[in-house]
Amino acid sequence: MMIFESLPNELLLEFVEYFSFTDLLRSFYRLNHRFNNLIHIYIRTYTINFQSISKSDFDFISQRYLSSIADHVHSLRFSDDDDTPQEVHQFFSYGLSLRQFSYLKFLSIHRFNSFDYLTTVLEQLVELPELNHLKITRYDATYNAKYDIDMIKIIEHLPKVTSCYLDVSYDNENSYEVLSIISSSLSCLCFPKLNCDINQLIHLIKQLPNLSSLTISIVDQPTNLLISSIEFKSMRKLDLLFYGYADNLMKFLPAMPNLEEFKVDFHPFFIDGRQWEKLIENCLKKLVRFQFKTAFMVSREKSKQEEIDRILNSFRSQFWIDKHQWFVQCHWIPNDFSRTMLIYTLPYAFENFFFSGNVRMKSTAPPEYVHHRTFHSVNNLYYGRNLYENLPLPEFRLENIRHLDITIPYDQSFDSLVSSLDRLDSLKVDPYDYMNMDKVHANLHTLCQRSSQLRSLKLSTWFNQHDFLLKIVHPKIRQLYLQGSNIVYNADKCEKLASSGIGQQCEVLCIRVERRTDIVKLVNNMSKLRALVVKCIDTSSLENGDGNLVEWLREHLPDVCSISRTNEAHKDIRLWIR
Repeated sequence: MMIFESLPNELLLEFVEYFSFTDLLRSFYRLNHRFNNLIHIYIRTYTINFQSISKSDFDFISQRYLSSIADHVHSLRFSDDDDTPQEVHQFFSYGLSLRQFSYLKFLSIHRFNSFDYLTTVLEQLVELPELNHLKITRYDATYNAKYDIDMIKIIEHLPKVTSCYLDVSYDNENSYEVLSIISSSLSCLCFPKLNCDINQLIHLIKQLPNLSSLTISIVDQPTNLLISSIEFKSMRKLDLLFYGYADNLMKFLPAMPNLEEFKVDFHPFFIDGRQWEKLIENCLKKLVRFQFKTAFMVSREKSKQEEIDRILNSFRSQFWIDKHQWFVQCHWIPNDFSRTMLIYTLPYAFENFFFSGNVRMKSTAPPEYVHHRTFHSVNNLYYGRNLYENLPLPEFRLENIRHLDITIPYDQSFDSLVSSLDRLDSLKVDPYDYMNMDKVHANLHTLCQRSSQLRSLKLSTWFNQHDFLLKIVHPKIRQLYLQGSNIVYNADKCEKLASSGIGQQCEVLCIRVERRTDIVKLVNNMSKLRALVVKCIDTSSLENGDGNLVEWLREHLPDVCSISRTNEAHKDIRLWIR
């Protein structure tokens, strides 16, 4: 230890990076004054991340150390997700407060679900004098008016916040009062699910004179725009999900003459290359990055191939090909039933991609252009059932897939399309050929083998009828989602799951069980289970159903186990166990 202490501070700071935060505190904090100071220095550049933490580690840090180091914390991340349910609630229940983090600059709360502490969180946010980055997403996707209104209104009470991400979805027609946020500090705002119309958006931007980056969702109505001669000169970056009318979008964009980056996913209309060219040349002269995607229907009176050529030709002018080198690709299904076309700029710039096997593509890119063959931005692939055989293999590749939602058995197009699954984190599988169990099992086995980093597996109803899950061997899988419609695990199935290899390594389980005693057995028999989201079918013997189920579980499980209900609608019970 004396030799270790003789090392210079620079080497010690490099050394501590090899420790988990829990082990660092446990091993070195409060040993002596020098180590305390070094850890304080380290913490100022480190994000204390409570996302996916075990309950024992969270309890250990929160109850023994957090108050002592709070003054040195600049970045903090909480999560109420399924693997750390009610974490925010637990934080406050220990007598801790956000006020203690007086130098906090960055705060993130992932999938916030501790609504009993919503008012407390908002009140204490206002008392964080150095806070400049705030990100809060919520657990429950259903509309919650109080949450949305209170979240939006808190922004103007945070005078130093420059960047804010809130997944509010306030969609009331009379939302002008709610969107009257006044902030001179805010430069980056992300409301990806807000669903306001363009006039409400104009009203919002007027109150934010230094806003330079905006991500927002627009659901527009036919209306007279209140734009007149307004210019939002501070705006440099705009990311839109736009559902509405082309005219309104084209009238709104000239109000941002200094726009440099514009990304838009718009429906259900199409704007051709000539229209975009005219707008950009006349009104958006500083635009250097333009990315779009749109899906629209082609009239049955028109030839599909002729319409494709007409569309692509509108993007073949000198402006598109030579001046900016902005290339466009058309994506369609070549049959008489589908009239939908997908048009997007290259390289493809969006996270989600839907593929059904039978597709054709045509672009304005020259033969030597490679970005139409690799879709690096795609993280989420939805691979549907293919109804055709002997199709040409796709000419492009997906290499960065993190989430895969697939119907199996799949065809040979999948292996050609997805060149690597080395980065796959979560897999959702739904079979369609119930008569071909061997092929379904073989496909599932192959997917798991190819996915070396697979952490989360979600299986549909059909797999409950067979023992495929119990035969899966994969060293990295830690989360199982088995709560699809009509999936109910009885005592026998719960026992088999708990004793299986994948059950013994499972840390997060989402399941529907027959009886409340099955819950206790899962907790006791799955040695690594940290969190459980469960719905119990039989609550008939309990007075007041689910309400008393929580109390019953508290009586039959260790005191350290945190037990709560998701909400009134879903009635899932969430347990944070160890």
